[in-house]
Amino acid sequence: MLSDAPVSWRRDLLQFRRYVDPLMSIITSQDTQTPFTIGVYGDWGSGKTTLLEMVDQRLAERHAEEFVRVHFNPWVHRREPEMLLPLLNALHNTVSADPKHRFTEMVKKLGVITMNLAADELLKKLNLGAVSVEKIGKLAQQYAEMRGQIDSQTGRLREALQEQADHLAKENRKIVFFVDDLDRCGPDQIIDLLESIKLFLDLRNVFVVIALSKDVVDRGVSVRYEAFKFPATVHIGDDYLDKMIQLPVHLYPLGPAEVGRFIRESGPGKLAQQHVAILEQTVTPNPRKIKRVLNLLRLTEAIIDATPRLADLHTDLIARLVVLRVQSPDLYAEVARLPTLLHAIELVHQHKLKYPPDWHDRFGEQADRLRELSDVYTTKYDFLALLFAKSAFAASADELSVYLTMIGG
Repeated sequence: MLSDAPVSWRRDLLQFRRYVDPLMSIITSQDTQTPFTIGVYGDWGSGKTTLLEMVDQRLAERHAEEFVRVHFNPWVHRREPEMLLPLLNALHNTVSADPKHRFTEMVKKLGVITMNLAADELLKKLNLGAVSVEKIGKLAQQYAEMRGQIDSQTGRLREALQEQADHLAKENRKIVFFVDDLDRCGPDQIIDLLESIKLFLDLRNVFVVIALSKDVVDRGVSVRYEAFKFPATVHIGDDYLDKMIQLPVHLYPLGPAEVGRFIRESGPGKLAQQHVAILEQTVTPNPRKIKRVLNLLRLTEAIIDATPRLADLHTDLIARLVVLRVQSPDLYAEVARLPTLLHAIELVHQHKLKYPPDWHDRFGEQADRLRELSDVYTTKYDFLALLFAKSAFAASADELSVYLTMIGG
């Protein structure tokens, strides 16, 4: 079974080192000007986390003394009112945990800053309830006095952070922030964190490597600035990111050959090995999707091996159904309710149902419903053309319920 956890660069089955080595050159070069922010763009499951982990591992192994590596996952803090405080806490916790205690002064200064910011957030949430007018007056005065201190601290925050980064630079060290899972947060939180990064981490001697799903950020920007009613022709998301990211890195889509190599080299099991040709053409070129398909195939293989009466099932149909189950669960649910839909979609993609009378001759009273569903899903999923081009579900029509039940549905 394949975990969805990021893999080590030593087990790089998808050639992520083609990104890692150039990024390492950029981060470690004395000629790279800072502040410098790298945006790693890709869809969910495309390997952004794996790439960040690989860069982090290489820095740890080859340049441990030269970089303070800070990891921040905003999704873990998604219930926080804002992202600045947990972001600074991540830096504070990293330098506090240094086994050689090299950052004592920095720990103290960051501790004061984060403590004051935390106090501010607590005051904002203060529930006065039914307290007296006199009590309210005292609280208001205390709040105003502390607010002045907090405003002062916040105003000097960037200056204090720059001072600490410069101090590290004198010791030939720089800071690298790795920010991941941002696109799992809400739209407002996404923009809050991006703005905090721009305001407070855009500093000399500081790198930021941030994983982004461009579509999700675009939606966040649209929600935040909806009141401005920008015309559709204005690409506000692009402009927004251009102002904060100096190097956009777009993960290349995987091709069939790369998908096939990943399947072969991942120890996929007998069932997947037998049908690599089908899988490399039909599985979505996304690491997360590939792993889910391979895991379900391994489980299905084990079920077949333990159930003698399933030994005669056609394994190519099993492989196709597993792909369908993982990549189009809504279509698979329809097929589970109406197995004849498999036959209909197969005939459509094999160009054997061209005219309305063909449908009625084949399916009688079910023809209109099957045609409607076929039109919907054929338009929705491009991979169906390859999945059904050479399938033979019609020949196993009497056993389809066994296939579907075994895989789930």
